Amino acid sequence: MKKHPLAKEILFTDKQIQERTIEVAQEIKAFYEKTPNETNNSLLVIGLLKGCIPFYQTFCMNFDYEMEMDFMVISSYLGGTKSNGEPKINLDVNSPIKDRDILIVEDIIESGVTLEYVKKYLLNKGAKSVKILTMLDKPTERKVDIHADWTCFSIEKHFVIGFGLDYQEKLRNLPYVAICDTDKLADWKW
Repeated sequence: MKKHPLAKEILFTDKQIQERTIEVAQEIKAFYEKTPNETNNSLLVIGLLKGCIPFYQTFCMNFDYEMEMDFMVISSYLGGTKSNGEPKINLDVNSPIKDRDILIVEDIIESGVTLEYVKKYLLNKGAKSVKILTMLDKPTERKVDIHADWTCFSIEKHFVIGFGLDYQEKLRNLPYVAICDTDKLADWKW
């Protein structure tokens, strides 16, 4: 695996992410098998685009449970390394929400502002329950009281890239999660 020049340190390899995602998928399956929804036994799994794509695909392909897939686009970043803290729905779910159990799949939780906004939005539309799965959690960055129901990895305060995580829409396709060498960003030439 060739390391990108902006990757200061690889935190999690593709193999580590795959293995942990399989474990979490089994935990989530066991949870929903214990608490089936009498109204609709199909779980609605909503990915928050674009960052979730590699993790979402990995999770869904290893999640042996009746489910439907849908997506939302919520903007809170303006191309930099920090959220602007004001979420906006750019693309809403197309699936019915009322009386559904929903699992949000996210690439990373930092401030939690976006997830809090989306969770309240889905509950206000009549969701029976809204649970959260995240690949990465950065609890030291939290600005609101929201927590993932399932987390693959917790990380320290680093700007990370790869496996869906980007810098100015680039580097999402790296097959690992790495700490970005932010010292190089000021004069980086694509």
